[in-house]
Amino acid sequence: MKTLLVAVDNSAVARKVVSLAIEQALAQPAEVVVLCCVDATYYAGSPPLELTAGEDPADFGRAQDEQNTAEAAVRHALAELLRAGVNARGRVIAGEAGETIVAQANELQATMIIMGRRHLSPFNRLLKGSVSAAVIERACCPVLVDVRVD
Repeated sequence: MKTLLVAVDNSAVARKVVSLAIEQALAQPAEVVVLCCVDATYYAGSPPLELTAGEDPADFGRAQDEQNTAEAAVRHALAELLRAGVNARGRVIAGEAGETIVAQANELQATMIIMGRRHLSPFNRLLKGSVSAAVIERACCPVLVDVRVD
């Protein structure tokens, strides 16, 4: 079976990316691995934290720090994928986002990476760098970037 790697964060863009992942997973068919990267400085777990679908998002509580926020983002994505009938699991892992996404795609032998784009200003792109551009540049599989801004 094919594997799609879906990179999410705690944003409205992530919800659109999950919808796109559902479309792709049902069309291919493929399993989905939802990934959220956190700064290693704030990560207290042993990488990666594996999550499974099937829990009620209402039980997650309010996230208090970066790691909990990442875990909640993955759990919400998993719940949405499960409702759509997509076989999915999730990971929260520490590392620089672009490098980590590509490394995880390689490890999972992903057939596609699905992610969003934040539409950074030129200054922020220079300051922070573009994660989607870094992934596109380094990935060994196709990268589908959701650029809708509705």
